[in-house]
Amino acid sequence: MNNKAQLHTLEGLGAAVLMTLTILAITQSTMIVTPQNALAVDVQLEQMSSDALAVLDIASMASVQYNLTECIASWDMAEPTYPTGNLDNLDTALSYLLPGILYNVDLAYTKSGNLNVEKVIINGPPSTNAVVARRYVTLTNQTVNNMGGGWSLQDDELRVVEVRMTAWKV
Repeated sequence: MNNKAQLHTLEGLGAAVLMTLTILAITQSTMIVTPQNALAVDVQLEQMSSDALAVLDIASMASVQYNLTECIASWDMAEPTYPTGNLDNLDTALSYLLPGILYNVDLAYTKSGNLNVEKVIINGPPSTNAVVARRYVTLTNQTVNNMGGGWSLQDDELRVVEVRMTAWKV
């Protein structure tokens, strides 16, 4: 019996397992860095946009004049004009929270079983690196009446509106 041959076989098997595990660990745990700067910028832009809508949604009266729900409730249902929309309070707050970033805002809601998507703030055509942030608000007849909006809701009706903000950097 040749013990040296068995020992060399075990060493070879151990080395093969060790190399296989090393290659697996490298390929699965580290990110291979290729030019992904555009992806990082898109993720950051999406997070900033989402945060801006969240801040406006939960803001107190001491920090902003109108929160997101009140801004949406004040919409007069008119067509927007380029380069600004008819939601001046929302446009002002977003331009303050997102300096140097262009955005368009759409409202999506159902009425009589149909999905309506209305453009309310238009700042131009989005570029190829545009991202979309979404936030839901619930409108009541009381909120709409207090803000002077044109939603025409019944007294007991609730309307859920998806606020879609498409944001991009120039």
